Amino acid sequence: MSTPVPEYAQRRLESRRWRLARSWWVLVPLVTFGVLPWASYIWAGVKTAERKYYISAGIWFAASLLWGLVLPSAAPSLVPLVAISCVFLPAMQAIVMNRQYLVERAIRDL
Repeated sequence: MSTPVPEYAQRRLESRRWRLARSWWVLVPLVTFGVLPWASYIWAGVKTAERKYYISAGIWFAASLLWGLVLPSAAPSLVPLVAISCVFLPAMQAIVMNRQYLVERAIRDL
């Protein structure tokens, strides 16, 4: 059961410009080619103070370390699979989470 969105937050959410200006974090995993997907989730966590973004940041940080440090020497054949996963999966997750992020951000920004 979700709580109703306050009127001031609803006005922000109705503004396409406001939504686009606060949705740039979704592009970070694609722009950094999967090296820094965790950075966008840390940003979202800082801006909303929600644990779920920090948990996602930790998971993607571990995946980035696995891709960059562990796999090249341990299992080089898995590097392309993990690299592609680190590019597209965090971006898809961010796209799915962005709607709720915008609601949380609209309520929190004063």
